[in-house]
Amino acid sequence: MLYNNIMERKGFFARTKDRIESILPMTFSNLLIFAFILYLLFVVGRSIWVNYESNKQVEGERQRVAKLQSDVEMLQMEIAYYKTQSFKEKEARAKLGYMAPGEKVIVLPKDTPEDQVADLGRTEKTIKTPNYRLWIKYFFN
Repeated sequence: MLYNNIMERKGFFARTKDRIESILPMTFSNLLIFAFILYLLFVVGRSIWVNYESNKQVEGERQRVAKLQSDVEMLQMEIAYYKTQSFKEKEARAKLGYMAPGEKVIVLPKDTPEDQVADLGRTEKTIKTPNYRLWIKYFFN
């Protein structure tokens, strides 16, 4: 009975092998080797793609780090500027109204609405002569 069972399985595998060989122009063992090679190509291709994506991500992070480093340098320069005496003096003058000894402060009045309208009424003189004629006149007259 066991022998008949094994023979039936062998017959099934043999029939399947014969069908595959009749469809494909290669033997069953060559088909297995071909499938294994395709699988290896898939695995290698996938690992190359993952490597490419991770390299892109690493490069993006490097650019981000470089930008952050430049931002840190800029902030350090600003801190150094804020610690200088000239900045402190400038801020004291602007915000607190301080002045140096012997210095006079001049306060100009703000424009009245009439002055603003008068400024808007002025128009610039338009040049009717083309520019190239003005250059010719400048060089030859």
